[in-house]
Amino acid sequence: MKYSNYIMIISFLIFSLQACTDDFEEINTNPNAQVVGSNESLLLGAEIRASRELLDNINSYNKGTAKWVQYYTNTTAPTDFVASNPREDFNDFWVYQNLVTQTIPLIERILDNTEETPQPNYQAVALVLKGWIYSNMAELWGPIPFSDAQFGEVSEEEQYNKPKFDSQEEILKAVLDLLEEANGTFDLSGEPSIALNAESDAYAGGDLLKWKKFANSLQVRILMRISDADAGFAKARLESIFANPSKYPLLESNEDNFGMTWEATIGSYSDPFAQYVENNTNSPIAITGFVNTLGGLEDPRMKVLLNPAPGYTDSDTYTGVPPAFDEENPSGYTRVALDSVSQLSDSYTSAQKRFIMTYSELLFIRAEAESKGIETGISVDQAYQEGIKANMEQLAVDQTAIDAYLASPGVTFDSANALEQIITQRYIAQFGQSINTFSMIRRTGLPTLDFFDIGINKEKGYPVRVGYPRETMQNFNQTNFEAAIQGVNIVDNVFGDPLWFARNAPTVKMVPTIQEGPVLFSY
Repeated sequence: MKYSNYIMIISFLIFSLQACTDDFEEINTNPNAQVVGSNESLLLGAEIRASRELLDNINSYNKGTAKWVQYYTNTTAPTDFVASNPREDFNDFWVYQNLVTQTIPLIERILDNTEETPQPNYQAVALVLKGWIYSNMAELWGPIPFSDAQFGEVSEEEQYNKPKFDSQEEILKAVLDLLEEANGTFDLSGEPSIALNAESDAYAGGDLLKWKKFANSLQVRILMRISDADAGFAKARLESIFANPSKYPLLESNEDNFGMTWEATIGSYSDPFAQYVENNTNSPIAITGFVNTLGGLEDPRMKVLLNPAPGYTDSDTYTGVPPAFDEENPSGYTRVALDSVSQLSDSYTSAQKRFIMTYSELLFIRAEAESKGIETGISVDQAYQEGIKANMEQLAVDQTAIDAYLASPGVTFDSANALEQIITQRYIAQFGQSINTFSMIRRTGLPTLDFFDIGINKEKGYPVRVGYPRETMQNFNQTNFEAAIQGVNIVDNVFGDPLWFARNAPTVKMVPTIQEGPVLFSY
């Protein structure tokens, strides 16, 4: 796909919404200010913005949570696990602001446009995008402005927005309603006048059925996320979706894998993650949690996702950086030597699709749902095995290796250990989707990883949220912020009481992290 026809328009839209200043008052002006543009340019602009903040941006939550779920960090970061405030893993102010003031307004403008001049498919896509963004935000923070977000009180004296907050439960259930509305709004008749312009859609190239499948699969993800907090509600909605495939089409194969397709590694709309992997002096390096999980299962995906550590005699040696080395010298060293650990695969230096949701994830969700007595139309063990197979095929692992892996100890399905196996395999398959995995770990307490159990975070446990931006919430909307968190125990911004969706979750297991030397895996 070529997006160049829309780049100039999008640049204007983004520039008109952007303010590179430290003064919040100059940024958070009235969000009701008019945003103009065609549905095509608005859609592509929203897709690019959302992807940069939720999938790829070097300052995004996907990068910060990558440390927390132990996928990867950078060469200066071992001390982060024991000596820093995890809040500093995020540029929370700018990411939140970019979503609220530069992304959501583009989506709201599409919804306004399609109300004035009906375009059902642009309306449906806008509803799905809005739902995806707000589901991420609610899972990261908990209570945030939603129903009042684009309005709220704007005083003559202060000229910035003070919206009320909605609870996480209210937001996630409202998002489910948005996705339900979108499912009923899509028009797949093929009528050219209501088609989605392929060049303005970097997610699906104008494929409306793919959008509809994603919308319903996202419903399934969110319903599984809240299944321990409101079991009856989630079970009823999930079983309704799975029992009606014609009404609720879902991801059916890797061809339906949904995400942002970047075209290049340089330029204004190039792949930010590829630039980060290739050019950042603090190159991303693998963490033991992920490496040890793969190595312990002799998983062939290790060779696809990571590069071997070049500093060892055996050229196919893989190892990760541990959260800490010893009590006296918890960080080991202030900067990790690149040849001593595995870095992300060279494939990440090229522009490629960054996934929002995949077929393998849906299969693992079905497996978990079945294990909990929710009817999905497929058995637990079949969904589990098909999920592994789908992810390996997505990564071009050969069939012989797939068959051997499925028959290997620790991977062969064991009903007595079903949940841990399912979540461990989902953890592997979601490499690169750290926000999604962060929510999964908080909800299930799995997989068991070597989390930071020493240093200043030892007594605080695992992070339960990302920190609220001081400027946007704690300072300039203090009354509504304080009302939203009344009675909630928040410790150092990111610790404390679990969010609503994880309120009945088991405690994330905190395993001692002291490691005398590297754990090596040879392939």
